[in-house]
Amino acid sequence: MSWNNFDNSTAGEGGFMNTTVNDSTAGEDKANLKRGQNCVPVMIAHLVRYGEKLTVWGTPVRLVTFVGLVRKVEPTSTKVSFEFSDDTGNISGLKWLEGDSANYESPVKVNSYARVHGMIRDQGEDHYVLIVNIQPMDHLMELLSHHMEVTLMSLQGDSMVNKVANNDHSMGNQSVQNGSVNNSNANSGLNRQQQMVLDIIENSDPEFGAERDQIKSAVAPNVPPQMVDEILEFLFAEGHIYTTKTDDYFKAI
Repeated sequence: MSWNNFDNSTAGEGGFMNTTVNDSTAGEDKANLKRGQNCVPVMIAHLVRYGEKLTVWGTPVRLVTFVGLVRKVEPTSTKVSFEFSDDTGNISGLKWLEGDSANYESPVKVNSYARVHGMIRDQGEDHYVLIVNIQPMDHLMELLSHHMEVTLMSLQGDSMVNKVANNDHSMGNQSVQNGSVNNSNANSGLNRQQQMVLDIIENSDPEFGAERDQIKSAVAPNVPPQMVDEILEFLFAEGHIYTTKTDDYFKAI
């Protein structure tokens, strides 16, 4: 994912970008000033669902970018109202005109795709985007690129959470260094406890897999029960295992 600087006078490239846009408004509270100063790629559904409460990796989001189909362009003497849609939903956008912008001409047309950079705003129970920059999408590949960036953002967040979890267990790893574990997959990126649990699941019942309590009994006393739960969540998030007849039965991918 790119980390390009975002200049509000030009079209951005998307991605999780550093930005120096000055977008402070009168009456903005101190909590909002703590929001992340990065432009986050999103789908419209994220904006509609969460509004100003949208967070990424626990950090409130200040600026967003999305690619949407322009459904409406409605200019007035002081502002231009837009309607956008993508595969996930619809949202309104608002661009205020300043000074010599009375003759502002929208760079995008109805029924064309646009790249939008803006700030999320709540209005009662509804949400809209205060547009900082809007430009026509030059190529359909940018739409695919944007979808990939949103997906990568989510995957990177999961990876960061898992790394923190692994660090929390680093001291506990020392207690099982002498355990009987098959190290043939030492280069798989899993620690000894995780590999131990995965080996049990891989050699379990071929129809429904291994049950949670059975796994805990099999690894005791080398791995505490609570850690088994955390390892199962990690293996599931990383795509190593999946659940079968209930949330307590696991099979290896």
